[in-house]
Amino acid sequence: MKIRTNNIRAFIYIFLVSLLAISSTSCEDMLDTESTDYAFDREGNLKNPNDSLYSVMGILSQLQKIGERYVLLGELRGDLMALTDKASVSLKEISQLQFTADNEYADKVDYYSIINNCNYAIARMDTTLTNYQDKIMLPEFAAIKTIRAWTYLQIAQIFGTAYYYTEPILNLETSMQQYPALNMEQLIDKLIPDLLPYIDVRPLDYGSIDGWNSRCFFIPVRMLLGDMYLYQNNYTQAAVMYHDLMEKQYYTLNKIYCTFWDDRNRSSATTEHTSTYIGEIMSMIAYSTDARDYHTSLFRLSYNARPVLVPEESFVEKMNASMYFFSDINKGSTKIDAYLSGDLRGVAKSPSVSSPGSFGPLAFGTTGVKNIIVKYSRAITSSESGWDPENEEVGMLYYPIAIPIYRIPHLYLRYAEAVNRAGKPSLAFAVLKHGLRQEVVDSATIVNPAEVAAKETYIQFNSTFDSNIPTAMRGRGQGVNLDKTEYVIPALPTREDSILFVEDCILDELAAETSFEGNRFFDLLRISHHRSNHPELMADKVSVRFPDPAAAKARLMTIDNWYMK
Repeated sequence: MKIRTNNIRAFIYIFLVSLLAISSTSCEDMLDTESTDYAFDREGNLKNPNDSLYSVMGILSQLQKIGERYVLLGELRGDLMALTDKASVSLKEISQLQFTADNEYADKVDYYSIINNCNYAIARMDTTLTNYQDKIMLPEFAAIKTIRAWTYLQIAQIFGTAYYYTEPILNLETSMQQYPALNMEQLIDKLIPDLLPYIDVRPLDYGSIDGWNSRCFFIPVRMLLGDMYLYQNNYTQAAVMYHDLMEKQYYTLNKIYCTFWDDRNRSSATTEHTSTYIGEIMSMIAYSTDARDYHTSLFRLSYNARPVLVPEESFVEKMNASMYFFSDINKGSTKIDAYLSGDLRGVAKSPSVSSPGSFGPLAFGTTGVKNIIVKYSRAITSSESGWDPENEEVGMLYYPIAIPIYRIPHLYLRYAEAVNRAGKPSLAFAVLKHGLRQEVVDSATIVNPAEVAAKETYIQFNSTFDSNIPTAMRGRGQGVNLDKTEYVIPALPTREDSILFVEDCILDELAAETSFEGNRFFDLLRISHHRSNHPELMADKVSVRFPDPAAAKARLMTIDNWYMK
């Protein structure tokens, strides 16, 4: 079924009308975001594709409410994002990892509302309906189960535990506490077997909705399963999931993203590269293109003459000091032409010193100008005034229309994380430096032959991958493959030492590539869990941005202090 419309709101409205028709809840209750009542008609089964469509779109509209928290709670608790004096008390609590019960971001209702509506749809959806032997509602069923699992993981990563239930309940606050509160490990033990039967269900596709490919509204089952296997330290199964997703969906990294970074003078290294994110999004939280609809405040909080959210200074310094390799390989060069400092993914827009009301391009770390975050500049502009005066100070109203959950680089770096821990550090490093292609895997000078001697299916790559580039090339310039001295795995005493070295490289690459997208705390949480000295990695990374790092580290060595109460 191909559905094309100019506005998601139309679907949301239809969903609300449909749900009201089968619900005993009043109109006022349904539209009241503060209400915790979700009463369902036990006989209200979803018996046709239209019913399933309305349910899916309604659930997607609920995800919008947690998009901003996804980013803020994923970044402010990490080591890459800082706050200015303009920040609210609630944001400062998150950044300091010292939470109070009245923190405005601590409300769990929106998360459990998503789960509750997923439970309703799952319980009522008829997956036996067929059309020429195709179970026509099974893709919706699988998509909703995946959204539910992802939401459960968000709750566990934010609060430490999640109340687990699979049936719709009437009142969230009074009823959910009747169910077991599971930690991350216990939750994943429930979620993996729940999702495994749906790995080969065709992806849900409603065509173009509000200018977006609707496939991007949904979460790939294999991606989420891979992440959960990583949390279990089940590295082989994680690698299998990531590899198969790459292969089946033709997800590759190509040179298009690098075209802005092939000039040693950096004349083309502007924020224009942010527009290429659109082609790399695998899954996202989408917002309307109508300025009057609900949007997150992320852009207002960051892209502003008086921003609230800013890059952490230590991260800026590290990005500015990263090695940049230049070689004009497009003209056949076989040598490094130049070694420059600064990873070009740190390019940002900042207020002009000479003209404070205007914004111009400059790199992280440039002296005399305030650094700001521009990751949320995948936005629409509007000449309408009065909606967000503080935002409009930059000359026009900007409002984000997408928060990425997964981009293709996430997939490749997660794969590298998995195969590295599976005992293949040189293969993992090849993802960063050489690109994931069969010729790379088969090269004894790049990948240790002992790592690939078993020829597991998850290390085999067909011709789809022949144009793949390394992730690090994206920020370190053309010619990174030619470097023989600066970007290499050093000689280390043991394979475990090599694994730790490469894991640190992957962690740095995740910071450079996915910074401020809502991942950092969760990346640190997951990778710290891989290590024998857990939770020291998290404590080491986060404590350095505190005035007293030693005291902060001592407090963060208690895992319970990481989570909101």
